[in-house]
Amino acid sequence: MDEVTASQLARRIAEHRPALAKRVAGRLLRAFPELTHTLRLEENYDPVERMASVAVQPFGDLVRAILLFNTFEIAETELRWARGVLPRWGVAYEHTTTMIRWYFEELSQLPLSPAERLVVMEVEQYLLHLIARIYHSNEPNHHLVKA
Repeated sequence: MDEVTASQLARRIAEHRPALAKRVAGRLLRAFPELTHTLRLEENYDPVERMASVAVQPFGDLVRAILLFNTFEIAETELRWARGVLPRWGVAYEHTTTMIRWYFEELSQLPLSPAERLVVMEVEQYLLHLIARIYHSNEPNHHLVKA
């Protein structure tokens, strides 16, 4: 992955962070209304805003970290941890892969350069393959649960 392009894309993601998160969160809650129950809604908290802040923005931050540090190892650690924890709260493989696909779909709506589009596709494909491998492996995840 080209470091200059990856850094430019990371800046673009940061600029559009709230809007991207809100659009993806809204789509997720419309498609999977059952996720509303997993949000532990606080008083006066809009479900879309809550989903954006607890799921989509942190995912966007993970993507930015991959781009800025030019490593996918960060994703491996975080997604393995999520695999060990999120299913307990009703978040399934389908929810996670849909969020990944829709995040990159929304990101692709931004005015990106051809080089940025290539990086977007590379990162998306890597993350989709990684999450499929993590969810479909028989590896125990108990040692990955963060305290």
